[in-house]
Amino acid sequence: MNIPDFPTFGLEHKIYLFACFVIWFFFAFIGRNYLSKTQQTGVALFLAVFTIFQEIIFDFFQIYINDFNFQQDLSLHMCGLSLFLSSYALWKKNQTAFELSYFWGFAGALQGLLTPDPSRWPYGDISIFWSFLSHGVIILNVVWLIWVDGMRCRKDSLLNTFLVTNAGVFVIGVINKLLGENANYWFICEKPGGDNPFLIGEWPYYLFTFEIAAFFVMLIIYLPMWYVVNRSQKIDSPTTKST
Repeated sequence: MNIPDFPTFGLEHKIYLFACFVIWFFFAFIGRNYLSKTQQTGVALFLAVFTIFQEIIFDFFQIYINDFNFQQDLSLHMCGLSLFLSSYALWKKNQTAFELSYFWGFAGALQGLLTPDPSRWPYGDISIFWSFLSHGVIILNVVWLIWVDGMRCRKDSLLNTFLVTNAGVFVIGVINKLLGENANYWFICEKPGGDNPFLIGEWPYYLFTFEIAAFFVMLIIYLPMWYVVNRSQKIDSPTTKST
């Protein structure tokens, strides 16, 4: 397998990141300020369908070239699950799906964009493009849900997501065991490549450091949402209105 030369925060990486930020801002700005409710609904459904469609297309591409591996290529990583959760949230405006997409999307997908793992890109430029597309669309969906659809996390969403994540580790660990020794979904069985500052030490020690880091990353992600929710509640409270 030829691993592409893709230095973290090299020129090509910066171009991809810049393109992602432009697309996120464009959709959020246009969607919130210039589209009607009907048009917003249409775009949300388009994003939901596109998110699933691009994942299926890449799977079919791997099947077509006879390189699809059930131990590695199922959509069972956190980002893969976030694709479907964020699509469902766009379609049904489901609160639980939104909250999982919010924490997993920003924590997982953003990390995947900032600290990519070239060892998981066996098809060169095609893999690079599809990695940034699949991770970028997760964040795009979450940004749309927040900025355009006005969805917010509940007060207990941080704890709930952390508990669901830990339960997910157990479930995915069992799946890895059933699929065989080369299965490594959620990177439970082997440390991933890439320059990830949260993964310290080798297996199993990096799992403990990652557990701690995951909680604090989720906490940091939650703080802006906590501020927005509490601020809006204060503005809408009868006491505030009477003054």
